[in-house]
Amino acid sequence: MRITIIILILTIQVSCKNRNETNIKSENSAITELAKCNYNNEAITKYHILTNKAEIAICDGDFDRASKNYSLAFREIKKPFGPDVYNAALSNQLSNNLDERNLNLQLLINNSDDLSSLKSIFVNTYIDENLWDSFIEKRTTEYDSRLRNEFKSIWEKDQLFRPMYDTHDDTIQANRIINMNRILSITDSLGFPSHIELGFRKSLRGQNHDVVLVHTAQRRSGDKNIIDLEPILCKAVNEGRFDPEQAISYLHFQNDKDKGNFEVYSTWQYRHHLLPDSLNNKIWLPNLNKEKYESANRIRKKWNGDQLNDIATKSDFNSKSNIPFIFTSVMTFVENMPPDLTLEEALEQYKMTTSDKRPFEKSKIR
Repeated sequence: MRITIIILILTIQVSCKNRNETNIKSENSAITELAKCNYNNEAITKYHILTNKAEIAICDGDFDRASKNYSLAFREIKKPFGPDVYNAALSNQLSNNLDERNLNLQLLINNSDDLSSLKSIFVNTYIDENLWDSFIEKRTTEYDSRLRNEFKSIWEKDQLFRPMYDTHDDTIQANRIINMNRILSITDSLGFPSHIELGFRKSLRGQNHDVVLVHTAQRRSGDKNIIDLEPILCKAVNEGRFDPEQAISYLHFQNDKDKGNFEVYSTWQYRHHLLPDSLNNKIWLPNLNKEKYESANRIRKKWNGDQLNDIATKSDFNSKSNIPFIFTSVMTFVENMPPDLTLEEALEQYKMTTSDKRPFEKSKIR
């Protein structure tokens, strides 16, 4: 009996090893076709130019101009991204374009299975319960619910045994490869799995399988034998299936020096209850030299991402506005200083932590 168990265990181990080797080969071989990606989809480029113009109009307080740009942008794409539809709904609300707002809200509702966040933002602030109920009555499902459930399972599989890397890293990586291969398989048949098939998440940002991409990019940063996400994400962005800002972020994680500077341009705020609002609300930017700044902008333009000065403008707007717009290019980190610091100590720490950054100044954006 003991011999039988040992043989069974060895068989399972060999099977797992062979399966992993097969998956690794499959994971890398899929790149050949994807490597043909180029950046020539004029409609998608126009979409991102127009949505960026809409976001800048929001920062200027011109919600009617924002609404018009969103309306033009949505004509260029099969299904607009969730944050853009949401921002359009808010812009149309604030510019009193209520029919357009209703269309935006209906699209959000039809593509979502969890409406709690959306409802909490709009109901009793901008619309009443009766109008919300009328949207729910007209609700249709505009996504593949079966595929959506599968991708929720992909997220769950990715999380198995994390963060027990010391004891379960082989299993964690085997699951990552299986998940990555499934993403590539669907990409071959349907296109890169996106909001077009999967609808919108509760947060309206990204999809459940993004976690697989993040972990793959992080692994590649230390092991260049891991699959390169660039051709996959290039094709997905070019087809209107992936947010350029997410793609830039993941390629930043990959840390492939030969690919150029994928700058995410994170911004910072430092706060203490004794400091004046002028310091608490101030946005601090990475202090890039001219060469790195211009290089980052060139790559961002190629990928339909925001220019760095626009990210700074949007970060500054978010720091001062109570209206919950979503700008996917903005990654602001807020650090709260220890509350027991005196004013002098808080000022000294503020000075020290911002010494390697530059402040946002609207008139002096590079």
